[in-house]
Amino acid sequence: MLDAVIDEGRRTAARLGIGFGVVVFARRNADPSEAIKTARLAARRADNGVVAFGLAGDEARYSPEPFAGAFAIARDVGLISAPHAGELAGPASVRAALDVLGARRIAHGVRVVEDPALLTRLAAEGVVLDVCPTSNVALGVVKSLSAHPLPLLLHAGIRCTLNADDPLLFGPVLLEEYETARSAFALSDHQLAAIARTSIESSGAPPTLVDEAITLIRAWLDTSDHARTSAGQEAPRLHP
Repeated sequence: MLDAVIDEGRRTAARLGIGFGVVVFARRNADPSEAIKTARLAARRADNGVVAFGLAGDEARYSPEPFAGAFAIARDVGLISAPHAGELAGPASVRAALDVLGARRIAHGVRVVEDPALLTRLAAEGVVLDVCPTSNVALGVVKSLSAHPLPLLLHAGIRCTLNADDPLLFGPVLLEEYETARSAFALSDHQLAAIARTSIESSGAPPTLVDEAITLIRAWLDTSDHARTSAGQEAPRLHP
């Protein structure tokens, strides 16, 4: 099944002129031995379509310790450690993802704002949070978009990406999440460009694709700045 996903993903990516990579997830509610098998499967395709290894499920009910061995297998072959944490459980789950699983990307992670010391650690270590605002509201992780902590995370220096979490369930696709970030959080073009750059830099994509994407992001931002200047508007700025 994984090979079929990789083959079709590559064909579609080639047709559309984009990149493609898979994050393989283990399940918290399954026996840890299954995670070991899944990690070995992902590891065998580390240079052939798979870029990261994750852990999905309710982190409030299932601790990460039983899955440390699986993540060690994945990290040993260069896969990015990208577990879920800080969504259904609080900052302790994020800290465990860092200490037990060696996380470099964390799916969601938004409840880290409850722990200032952990915020500082994430910023210092350059750990990326894959943030899904619409999903967070739909699942009750935050009460509303106006209460969402993404602006606080960015202000704290946390590297964040924007993501569409299960569009079939929650509705918005990726572009709509960027539009929401602009309208609901008043993020500037510079902030949105920084998020996009973080997305590609932390994706596990080949360096040539990363360089090409960053060039396109810069071009978009230059065009945006020029348009604002021509209209007599002040160019948008990042938070300090």
